[in-house]
Amino acid sequence: MLLRSFTGRTLPEAMDKVRAALGDEAIILSTQDDGAEGVKITAAIESEAGDDTAPEALYGELEQADRIATVLDHHRVPRGLADRLLNAAGGLLIDDWVMALAAALDHELGFQPLSEVGPEQPLMLVGPSGAGKSVTAAKLCACARLAGASSLLVTMDADKAGGRAQAEAFAEALGARLVCAAGPEAVAAAVRERGDGEMAVIDTVGSNPFDEVELRMLGDTAEAAGARLAVVLSAGGDPAEAADAGLAYGELGATALIPTRLDAARRFGGVIAAAHAGGLSFLAAGVSRHIGAGLVPANPVSLARLLGTCEPFEPTSLLAAE
Repeated sequence: MLLRSFTGRTLPEAMDKVRAALGDEAIILSTQDDGAEGVKITAAIESEAGDDTAPEALYGELEQADRIATVLDHHRVPRGLADRLLNAAGGLLIDDWVMALAAALDHELGFQPLSEVGPEQPLMLVGPSGAGKSVTAAKLCACARLAGASSLLVTMDADKAGGRAQAEAFAEALGARLVCAAGPEAVAAAVRERGDGEMAVIDTVGSNPFDEVELRMLGDTAEAAGARLAVVLSAGGDPAEAADAGLAYGELGATALIPTRLDAARRFGGVIAAAHAGGLSFLAAGVSRHIGAGLVPANPVSLARLLGTCEPFEPTSLLAAE
């Protein structure tokens, strides 16, 4: 089954687009007011002639597709990506729409286990100002401590108001070794001197993803330190802006994404768009301001469950699929 979405300033205009693309046999799954863009229609058509699917099964497929389309629309997932997810889910023989969405997310997006963060390679956090990089760095050190490992916290953000005091407080509470470094050479020296089995997390200054000078400095630092780049991005942002930021950081060399403040947002199309545009794999998720329990692994099932509810959730809901 092929599923697509169409928009028009009016319902007749949107319907004309449906018929032109899918023909008169198209099945209308949903019609929604799309705000400033007008009207949005989600439609489907059987992709293979002679399909002998029983009517009951076909109705179940359409109902499932309609539910997934509604969820993706609520989260403002960009239309092209939403169509890809719908088609990936529609081609699966799965009765549970959450699991069908999870399989589609796994097909279109990347996911990496949090256990991959270790002493072998420093992890350098990059992202816009206010995204939560310093808190995320502390949470990663907390994860290391819970696993019985030692950690090195390298901060390049000590010059901001209260930055050094905050880093010192985090390091003392978490038993992490703290080094303040101002540039690529200092960061590289700090990570070279890390002890055996010591995980290194580098907290960078907030950056403008569209400023070439700032990105060049981050790239030079990552190269000097031999660090892997992970983007830290707040949930709830505009999907188009987030996609542009994800693409910019992806071109810089970032491979992972850690969305933050999932507990304080109800629309997650931005982080999904950023991951897809930048080729970033979900590494973990920030679900609380509390350091000790505020960072959890992310996987396709937990993300599908999160997308499927607009109600307040507990951090443990993201762990249910682990």
